[in-house]
Amino acid sequence: MILNRRVATVSLVVAGAVAAVVAPLAASGDATQRLYLGMNLHFTGPDTTAGTFVVSGAVADSGTADVRDLTITPAGPADTGRLSGTETYMGQQGTIVTRFQGDAFPLSGPHEVGTGRFEIVSGTRAYAGLSGQGTFEIVVDATTNQLIGTEVATVEP
Repeated sequence: MILNRRVATVSLVVAGAVAAVVAPLAASGDATQRLYLGMNLHFTGPDTTAGTFVVSGAVADSGTADVRDLTITPAGPADTGRLSGTETYMGQQGTIVTRFQGDAFPLSGPHEVGTGRFEIVSGTRAYAGLSGQGTFEIVVDATTNQLIGTEVATVEP
């Protein structure tokens, strides 16, 4: 009985704290929002990948993803390189195009990591006028041709 009261009390305190934070943010009229995207890709050529994505937060959609002009340029004596390209997300509500840059490592093994930043450069239909930027992380397994990644961005409609 005492445990149930403590759980109820803690729940009320947490709910109150969340309301105290969320209510002013919602009332502020700030148009900036967070976008969370996950992707599952595979190589389709030496500088292209394709696959699927799902996005939530400021945008809720899913569809196909396509990367073009993918380059990795070795960066000095370390086992790293500069990563860049253009990615297009084609969802049911429209298309979002991003450009990304970052670092890839280790270049000598079949399992690589890519981290960096991206910027939304255009959108169509429901995403026309969408702008923003964020970070990405992607893990590559060249032995199974899998690229699994996430992106998190701050966007404005």
